[in-house]
Amino acid sequence: MGFLDSVKGVAGKFGESVERGAKTVSNNSKKFAEKTKVKREISDIENEINNDYIVLGKAMFEKLADEADSEYAGTVKDIKEKNAKLDELKAVLMSLEDKAFCTNCGAQIKKDQVFCDKCGAKVIIEEPAEVVEAEIVSEENAETPTESQE
Repeated sequence: MGFLDSVKGVAGKFGESVERGAKTVSNNSKKFAEKTKVKREISDIENEINNDYIVLGKAMFEKLADEADSEYAGTVKDIKEKNAKLDELKAVLMSLEDKAFCTNCGAQIKKDQVFCDKCGAKVIIEEPAEVVEAEIVSEENAETPTESQE
């Protein structure tokens, strides 16, 4: 029976080794899950802080927006210029997407709509000047033959 005893001994050691490995994997999984949970909480709190900074910054901007002699006047002017450029680009994008804003309620609508889905107002579409000028220039260029076409 020496052979069977040695097989039982090896199987027992193997079983203990597997059990230790399983416990290690289980402990590592629990530790990983806990680390992930803590990292997520950290990220959530950092995002909340950043959002608070944004709110505070916007409030400060609004407070300083009309103070021309403020030490932040240059930054305020820069933000106003960038907001104006952003509005222009959004208008161009809306035009390219064949969309517009309702002049009554501000809802996004399709250009071919007659009435706003949200407020029911009659839709009046105003083309941004940049788009109208760009269309005129491109039409003029299309009509002018190039040297290679002649």
